[in-house]
Amino acid sequence: MTDPLDQPDEHAMELAVPFIVCQSQGGPYDDDAFVAGFQCGEIDRALLTAAVVGAETVRFPQVHRGILKQLDLIAMNRGYPHVLIFVSPEWPDWADVRFSTRELEELEP
Repeated sequence: MTDPLDQPDEHAMELAVPFIVCQSQGGPYDDDAFVAGFQCGEIDRALLTAAVVGAETVRFPQVHRGILKQLDLIAMNRGYPHVLIFVSPEWPDWADVRFSTRELEELEP
């Protein structure tokens, strides 16, 4: 069993290193847009690396649902046209996403 203090707050999460260029920190950029772009960039780089090493399937367990349409385009650009998405009723804003070079039947937990 995990320690309750290790669990995220139900309503918010904080970064270990804050995005100081965001408006909430006095910067010029919208917080949500900056975070979405940052996560898209991380996944884009991971898919590029996966494509270079020949990985057929890549899984990302904590993706914000607001960027899924953009990630679909990023994945196609990197050679991963097949996408499976699993959303837990417990965490409806987050998705477990699997990108693949081939069609997948189901997303295994």
